[in-house]
Parts: sequence; C-alpha cells; structure tokens
Amino acid sequence: MVFLQPEIQHIIQTIKLTGDFFLLNGTYKKRNSMFKKIVWSLLLFTGVLLNAQSTGINFQKIDLEAAKKIAAKENKLIFIDLYTTWCGPCKLMAKNTFTDPQIGEMFNKNFVNLAIDAEKEGVKLAKEFKVVNYPSFLFLDPQGKLVQYDFGYYNPEQFLEVGASVVRKKMSQPSKTIEQVKGKMIGDKIENFNAKDHLGNTFSLSKENKKLVVVFIRGQWCPFCNKYIETLQNLAPELKSKNARLVIISPEKPEFIEKTINKTKTEYTVLYDEGYKIAEAFDVLYTPDSETLNFYNSKLKDDFAKSRSDNSGRLPVSATFILNGDKEITWRHFDPDYKNRASIEDILKNLE
Repeated sequence: MVFLQPEIQHIIQTIKLTGDFFLLNGTYKKRNSMFKKIVWSLLLFTGVLLNAQSTGINFQKIDLEAAKKIAAKENKLIFIDLYTTWCGPCKLMAKNTFTDPQIGEMFNKNFVNLAIDAEKEGVKLAKEFKVVNYPSFLFLDPQGKLVQYDFGYYNPEQFLEVGASVVRKKMSQPSKTIEQVKGKMIGDKIENFNAKDHLGNTFSLSKENKKLVVVFIRGQWCPFCNKYIETLQNLAPELKSKNARLVIISPEKPEFIEKTINKTKTEYTVLYDEGYKIAEAFDVLYTPDSETLNFYNSKLKDDFAKSRSDNSGRLPVSATFILNGDKEITWRHFDPDYKNRASIEDILKNLE
C-alpha cells in the first residue's frame, strides 16, 4: 500500500503538459527551463518517495491456496492481515506499520503476505478462526494450520516483535532425525489429504473406496527406489482381484516424477507430496544428518537440490502402509534403512 501526502497528490494532479504549455491551477503558462527543472524535481522526489514506501510489506494478490504452495516451496510461513473497510486501527496499520522498511524487510523474508477483507473474500476465513476483532493477524504454516494469532493496533516496533516471535516458534520446531521418526502405527487413522500426480490429476484420500497400498519413495535419483517400483509391477493383477490400489508418494516435483515413470515404466499413480504433508501425516519425514546432506548435494546436484518443494533436504523413510476403507492402517513395513523394503509376499498376505 502506498500513501502519498495530499500536497504531493495535488501537485501531480494539477500539472498537465500540453504542447509548449502547461496547466497549473487552472491557468495555462508557457514552459521554460525553470518549469522543466521543477517538474523533474517533483518526479524525482515522487519516485524516491514511492521507492521508500515500497519497502514495506509486499501483500500478494493471491488466494490462500496459492499462498500455501509458495510458502511450502520457499519454506516460509503465511501472514494474513484480516481487515474491514470501516476499521480505524486497520487503516492505521496499513498507513503507519505495514509501510515501515524494517517491517517490510522482515515480513517479506519470512512470510507470504496476504491482506484480506474479512467481509468479502475473507468471510469463510473469519468464521474458521472465530475472528471477532479487527484488525486480526493470522500466522499460518504452509498447510494452513494456525501458528499464532494477534489482533489490534501495533506500531512498527511492536509489530516487529510480533513477527519475530512467530519466526522463533518456527525455528524452535526442528525436523526429526531418522532415529526420531517412528511411522504411524497399525490402528491409526490417516486424515484426508489431496495431492496431484505428474499430469495434474488430483488424488483425494477421502474419495477412495478401495484398500490402499501406500508406498513412499525418496526420488528418481535413488536406484533402490526405482528397482523397487519395477518389482511392484508384479502386484498389479493381484491388487485388482483384492479390490486394492497402490499409490506411490514422492517428495519430488512433477517434472522429476516424470523421470521416475520413464525409468521404471510404472503404471501406478505417483503423487507429488508438495510440502511433505503426506509424509508428515504418516510420520515418515526426517532430515538427514549434515554429512549425508552434503554428500547428496555434491553428488546429485540439481536432482536433489531442485527436485523437492523446499531446500530443507528432508526425505521420507521408504515405508509401506496398507489402509482399509476407513483409512485405518491395517499393516505397515517401516525400516529406516532405505535398502530394506516391503516384500510382495508380505503385501499380498496382508491384503487378505
């Protein structure tokens, strides 16, 4: 949001060039060198002013779903200014606080920023988070879950601390190590998730009425994953007879999933786990140690660094789960050693 002083707005509106003359306060006057200097000075001053004020928060004109994708990709949180047009403190925040350079620097670096009218496009959002005070500030994670809530007027110094407290919360939640992930257990129910395959088709867990075999892979760069997918092709006839479907979950973007499909010739559905939300739901997500990460980054380069939704280096344990029609886990194979995978015989036996 850019606010110009009324005096500057008035000058800009009253100056109009017309051939060799200009209109100033309703009177035509002939241009001269002094006039040109005045105009150029005004333009320069306005440009400097605009540039200085543009260093505030960059509110993006996108919806929440698009913000989630950006947040997941850039490893950021989401900040939502939920305002109303009649709210005085909302206008003061927009004028005094959101335009502050320090606020802009910190919020643009750490958040995907949205400004949403609570009485228009934000009605559903206000209801979901039970918002009754304005302005309200929602700080969400890339999955849309609430990290922190605040409301009311804050000056720049105060709001800088609000943003910093949210960032500290994010930093205080370290990723799990390979030793800490345990995987969801038999009897656990998996909440609904939606994900797209490499063709852009949407898979929704809640719409599946078959038994599901969910297989996690690390990526197309992993020879053990590729070999395992090839082996799983032998399951296809048996899956059909048992009214079951096998779905492969990959942390890699669609163009890299294409490589998986080309290498393995698989006909199974391979889903892009954007933001690792599926791996988190099954508790198989971990961050490799620094030595392993350095090795992957140096040896695999872009196949590792650019294939996933962020630069965290996180990976899923190569686990396999069977879900019944109620989305409960009835069997699992969970081994932190990526070389050990569920056997075809075990999968078939546990689909009975």
